Amino acid sequence: MIGRMNRRRAPAGLLILLIFSGCASWMMNGEPPEVLVTNVTPLEASAFEQRLQVDLRIRNPNDFDLAVTGIDFRLDLNGNRLARGLGNKALVVPRLSDAVTSVETSTSTLQVVRQLLSFSGDQSLTYHLTGVVHTKEGRLPFDNSGVLLDTGTVSGSPSAQ
Repeated sequence: MIGRMNRRRAPAGLLILLIFSGCASWMMNGEPPEVLVTNVTPLEASAFEQRLQVDLRIRNPNDFDLAVTGIDFRLDLNGNRLARGLGNKALVVPRLSDAVTSVETSTSTLQVVRQLLSFSGDQSLTYHLTGVVHTKEGRLPFDNSGVLLDTGTVSGSPSAQ
């Protein structure tokens, strides 16, 4: 009789343990961070490749520090892919705060030239950033869009005069 009760309790105890450990890991992950582009700086270039430094602001909306171990992202400008970035710099984003990280990446020189030729001063320069922030606890996806340059902010454009 006692053996049957132990056999019934074991699966029930295991189920409860799994449920609570699942809830704990969900609570630890919290809300995904917001990632924004703060700057894109051209570095060295060759006939086939353009190196870029992309500065990203990671905002942590959670009530706990976010231990970032890396980032993987895709950056589109005005709807066209500019670059894919991979960074493995570790940083801690304090709770309810933000931090900036820089990622060096590369893109095709031809792609940069196409972007420049398609851009005119009478349009905004918009970006779309998607990717994953890697932490010690797992991966947190992000998806964000914004404006790098408003219409008419490029000198010499008709609306800037």
